[in-house]
Amino acid sequence: MTSFIILSVALALLATALLVSFALTVSRLRIELPADNPEAWLASHGRPAGEPPRDRPLVVCAGDSITHGAVSVNWVDMLKSRLPEADFVNAGVNSELAWNLYQRVDPIVELSPDCVIVLIGTNDANATLGMKKALGYMATQRLPEIPSSQFYRESLTLIVRRLKAGTRAAIAIASIPPIGEDSGHYAWLRSEEYALIAKETAFAEGCAYLPLRERMVAYLQGAPRKKAITLEDFLRAGSQAHWDRTMFGKTWDEISARNGFHLLIDGIHLNTHGATIMADLVERFIHDRLRAARSGGASADGA
Repeated sequence: MTSFIILSVALALLATALLVSFALTVSRLRIELPADNPEAWLASHGRPAGEPPRDRPLVVCAGDSITHGAVSVNWVDMLKSRLPEADFVNAGVNSELAWNLYQRVDPIVELSPDCVIVLIGTNDANATLGMKKALGYMATQRLPEIPSSQFYRESLTLIVRRLKAGTRAAIAIASIPPIGEDSGHYAWLRSEEYALIAKETAFAEGCAYLPLRERMVAYLQGAPRKKAITLEDFLRAGSQAHWDRTMFGKTWDEISARNGFHLLIDGIHLNTHGATIMADLVERFIHDRLRAARSGGASADGA
């Protein structure tokens, strides 16, 4: 009997230790910046004067967790391996909205980047899917107002105008991915609305436009139907994905397949197929810009 009690206590302590370890890991993933974030780059390379030009082009990828790459397949790292002739800075921060990105745009400006890729808005759209979500985002992200499509449009416009005023970078805005893969669901339709705002802002501000959503939708239209988890399970699926990744070494693609998605992991973040679509668009944009810079001409926007 004593041995059974000791074993039970030991197992309980082990389970508690595992849960605490997992909670700390998830907490770090949520708050830590990428190792190659703008502040770290400035600290290690100094603040460039802007002249003379760099020997290597500098590309900043700005956004939320989809860009950060800790809970999503990292499309920025894909680009690093594809384009070794360029340097990349990852300015993605988990859970942030466009307004939050605007608050931290100055370190990006200080880098004097050659290209800036902006992929932001999934949390803006997600925050409008119920008052509980809206209040949660307002509390955690310290937003000055209730999230709305107009708030997103204004914040995205401010980001672009600050980049245009403070840098000579070629700027590209990407449309946000779908939320979920059910084209009849209101979350899909809401993310479509926000993707259109990104497109309209790009053209209104004279930026390049990267049609990420359009490419993902086209892919899904040609893919066989799957029975994926529902929106109500996305949060649980995200937490489960962290657990399976951290504790059991599952790949993002294995988790994605279990949840029934083609391009997403948990209804929000990108698996390898989704991240590859984004990386393809950005790679083409950078190639076009570098070619234009070498020739001294201008390249057409878009992809």
